[in-house]
Amino acid sequence: MGLTLHYSLALPATMPREAVTDCVRQLHAAAARLPLERVGPLTITSPDSLGTDPGNRDQLSGMFKLWAWLQLDPGTTGVSEDTLPDAVGFAVLLGAQAEAAVLGLAWIPPVDDDWHLLPDEPSSWRWHSACKTQYASNEGEDHFVTCHTTLVALLDEAVRLGFAVDVTDEGEYWESRDVDRLRSRLRDMNGLIARLGGALHDAIGQDHSIEAAIFDHPEFERLEMEPVTRLMNPEPAAEAERDSAQ
Repeated sequence: MGLTLHYSLALPATMPREAVTDCVRQLHAAAARLPLERVGPLTITSPDSLGTDPGNRDQLSGMFKLWAWLQLDPGTTGVSEDTLPDAVGFAVLLGAQAEAAVLGLAWIPPVDDDWHLLPDEPSSWRWHSACKTQYASNEGEDHFVTCHTTLVALLDEAVRLGFAVDVTDEGEYWESRDVDRLRSRLRDMNGLIARLGGALHDAIGQDHSIEAAIFDHPEFERLEMEPVTRLMNPEPAAEAERDSAQ
């Protein structure tokens, strides 16, 4: 649970494999120009190999291979851990306590509304992933904003390079490009999860413990006590904003 960016990338099914690789390579180069903590190597996988890249033991290369495997919908199709699609991409570290973001393309069938593969449908070049950025705020709100907006900037680069990009941003920054709105969403979500975490901790009691990243937030106790108006009761909050503007 936590504020997350969900994103999908696609290129036309008619695009040759070499052209697809070149597009992803250009996106990889664009990532190196952004203020990311680290950009992993470009990694290529195929159904008859465990993946090829300049540093096969690189942790971020392994992260890409994991997400490439997930594109095959293993929970439904039952594919083994050694089965990988024809895919190319890379993973990046946004910054401390944000999840790694993984971008690329895989030659796979489309999915239904529940993201299950439709194996009888023609395959195409596409990718779906998600990256939780919320707990970068444990390092400070400005750090979170940098992590979140840098991933958005990388997705903007994908659009510029001709990828079809679809984004669901729980921070509402992708649609609004409003940093104040992003900060507001972060504060509401931190407060909501702090209150939930605190309630669970109290219910479980001292004999047991739970682990959650929100407990590491330097202002956890304040967050736990503050009301979460906009998430818990958004319509009255919106009405209050309209009243104050009149």
